[in-house]
Amino acid sequence: MPRNTSDRSAPSPPASAERRHRRRRRGLIAGIVVASLLALVVGGSFAAAPLLRSYGIYLVPPSPQTYAEVALDAMRQGIDATPDRYTQVRERALASVADASDYADTYGPLTKAAAELGGPHTTFNDPASAAELFGPSSGSKAENELPTVTSADGVTTIRLPTLIGGGSGEDSFGQRYIDTAVDAIAAAAPDTSAWVVDLRDNHGGNVWPMLAAVAPLPDDGTVETFESVDGSTTVSVDGGTVSSDGTRQGAATTPQPKVHGPIAVVINGMTGSSAEAVAIAFIGQSNVHVFGQPSYGFSTANQPVRLYDGAVVNLTVAVDADRTGKRYGVPIVPDTPVEDVVQLPTAISTWLANRG
Repeated sequence: MPRNTSDRSAPSPPASAERRHRRRRRGLIAGIVVASLLALVVGGSFAAAPLLRSYGIYLVPPSPQTYAEVALDAMRQGIDATPDRYTQVRERALASVADASDYADTYGPLTKAAAELGGPHTTFNDPASAAELFGPSSGSKAENELPTVTSADGVTTIRLPTLIGGGSGEDSFGQRYIDTAVDAIAAAAPDTSAWVVDLRDNHGGNVWPMLAAVAPLPDDGTVETFESVDGSTTVSVDGGTVSSDGTRQGAATTPQPKVHGPIAVVINGMTGSSAEAVAIAFIGQSNVHVFGQPSYGFSTANQPVRLYDGAVVNLTVAVDADRTGKRYGVPIVPDTPVEDVVQLPTAISTWLANRG
């Protein structure tokens, strides 16, 4: 009778061979798992790359074309970036940089796009100029001046000069700018019955040290807003601290008390940009009067957008509005026009004497 071979068991392999077989299987499985995870991470990273770029994070250096796309994405917030206009400007700019081989090749088209979407107050700054204007040590050069505070016959005049950059931190020029004015205001206060904030020939620059420098003068609360296409930012003063939407932007190193008395704000045709914002912060407050000549008309808010290579798009994103809600973006018209500067002291003295 033939034997049934199906009942027969195969001979068992040696134990060492079985262990090697199991190790190979575990190694194969581990390799598959690692490869799968690596593919997931790499694939997920590339999928997340556009989101990371929006936060200024790059997995690899962007191409000149991607660099331009990122800059144009930021310009969507420009004050003149209506949907149709933005689409046209973007398409034209991207076509112009299609053959760009380095970032510098994009500067011309991006400069033009920035002006079209942000208006005449918007600038595109290459890395060298951006480092000077927006870097941590900016504003320390000799062309920046400190405020001056002088008193005569009970009237104290605070002259705020242009402030380009100013840097950040307790040792920055911007902080010196604030402290110089605030400390002098506090020293003059006991013998002062009226104040003059002189913004003539102040071309603007960094608004926060300027506002903080005169923070003892305006009433606490909202002093102005920056109105954008999709919302507004509230600028407020609390004691000596200036904030935007509740975020601290500037204050004196040593806090000083608020001061009181009527305030004359003086402007001229060279009062522009951030200096206009300082003037607007006083408009609408009781016992404030504006003298001089119409301002330059750049009463808008700019937002610096830093690009991969250090260039900056200083984009106009909002129009200034005073505490009553009146929007500007046009020259500030004085309450009392004074064309001849020689007549300015008389005009201010007359207003002070005739106040109700």
